[in-house]
Amino acid sequence: MTLRDYQTQAVADLRAALKGTHEVTYLAPGEDEPYAGLYLPNRSVCLQLATGAGKTPIVGEIVRSSQVIAQRRGQKFRVWFVVPRNELLQQGSDHLTRAKVPHGLIAAGVEESRAFLVHVVSKDTLLRRLERIKDWPQLIIFDEAHIALDAQLRIRDASPLATKIIGVTATPERLDGRGLSEVYDAVVYGPSIPWLTERGFLSPLRYFAPPIDGLDQIHRRGTEFDEAELEALFEKRKVYGSVVEYYQKYGKRSDGTNKSALIFCRSVKSAYDVAERFRAAGFRFECVEGNMGAAERRAMIGGLRDGTLDGLTNADLCTYGLDVPRVEYGASIRPTLSRSLYFQMVGRILRPYPGKSEALFFDHANLVQEHTDPRAPGVPLFYLDGLEWNFHGREKRERTAAPPVMRQCPYMDFEYCRRTACDTSCKLRPDGSPNPRREALPEVDATLTERTAPVTWSELQPEERREVQDRIAHAADEAVQALALGRIEPGPIGELLKVAEELGRSKMWVYHYLTEKLGSRAVCVPLVHEICRQSVTKDGKPYKSSWAYMKIKELRQGIKEGAA
Repeated sequence: MTLRDYQTQAVADLRAALKGTHEVTYLAPGEDEPYAGLYLPNRSVCLQLATGAGKTPIVGEIVRSSQVIAQRRGQKFRVWFVVPRNELLQQGSDHLTRAKVPHGLIAAGVEESRAFLVHVVSKDTLLRRLERIKDWPQLIIFDEAHIALDAQLRIRDASPLATKIIGVTATPERLDGRGLSEVYDAVVYGPSIPWLTERGFLSPLRYFAPPIDGLDQIHRRGTEFDEAELEALFEKRKVYGSVVEYYQKYGKRSDGTNKSALIFCRSVKSAYDVAERFRAAGFRFECVEGNMGAAERRAMIGGLRDGTLDGLTNADLCTYGLDVPRVEYGASIRPTLSRSLYFQMVGRILRPYPGKSEALFFDHANLVQEHTDPRAPGVPLFYLDGLEWNFHGREKRERTAAPPVMRQCPYMDFEYCRRTACDTSCKLRPDGSPNPRREALPEVDATLTERTAPVTWSELQPEERREVQDRIAHAADEAVQALALGRIEPGPIGELLKVAEELGRSKMWVYHYLTEKLGSRAVCVPLVHEICRQSVTKDGKPYKSSWAYMKIKELRQGIKEGAA
């Protein structure tokens, strides 16, 4: 496998970074202020490279070259390539096969083989076996390093200091504001999407953003949009229909065949609904989702890859790790506050493919307004050089000046254009047409906020579930400690009530969760009254005290029946 120049440079930069040092802050004994003058050798390094730019060939070259060097020295060099979910095991194996790297698999029911020095490893399997690992590899490579941060921390801390660690991701930041610097000592940045596009390594992006009036009026639950209001607005605005209509308008190639498409939906239910609407319009669309068997999912993705399907709809399954260069049409009806998820969605359509001249993305949820850069408000981030990522966490993020210019095309509805003015070289301009001036995009106040909770548990990605679990555990520990001392702590109980509302659980879930951890069978009357005091109806009115008395009566009756 021959690497491109920028990929070769990335390998060299990673090696240099692993030989470098990083500054650490510590508090000396007897001192009040931390000292930041200590430098330690780098053990772990993160590589950022845009989706479609070739992270896996770089991984293949790192693994292959490490084996060659070790063999020359008469040594053995073991490598684990850790993937975040089982569906990516085969894909990781295929990439190493193309790089001509002999390897095995470590997954559920599959042990490490002594016949291979390199293995593709399931993250979940590795965590389950963590306590009994005796022979660690010399190098661990984490795929999609922006997710499952706590899992990476556990694996890093359990491994010996001699084991080097590399993480690869297109989006080195997290929606909870935590920095990947918790795991990685340094970061290596690859070239930007505009740089890669100009040199033909990515397909040119045409970004469409039909406005949805009323989206800014929807309430939020935590920092996500209210699901019921969102569903009502989308049905009212007929967004499902417009998704199909736009594909009817823009989804044809010059030879009359349909463009391969990925449609990102806000839930599994909506993904099935949208696929049905496409089929009703005469297109070959299917929904792919996590509850399907592995063989069925592979068949669906294979149909997209070989062209027997026009497109797939999905909620979360295709947002990262999917490698189907044939896809040239993307659309999202899923609002999200996660910039990483936003980039992962658009990145699915940017890979080059024979006969693919451009990639079209239709932003039916106005993500372009939610995710903006202060240097260029309202401009699609994929057109910007020098984009800042929150590798060190949101608090340390800094911005630079020099805003670029971005306008909307007067000929193609809702398309963003990088030209500062119309000229005769534009293929969209009709012959003899006037030279209208495009109006600048309006400035949008869309500061990214921390996503503290999801709407429903089933729609969460693994790292999001971990964040919610951490919130529950922290609040429950505080509440239980107080209850054990005969006190009520309103703060942690209120936090658990928020989680219950965000996950669609009843108020009494908080009671049962805390009393189970407390280990008491007696009815905790003060806890029921505190839950009642902090609760409000859908109309915003406080719960009546009769609710608490009714729940206490039900609990006591349940204890009697259980004793009988």
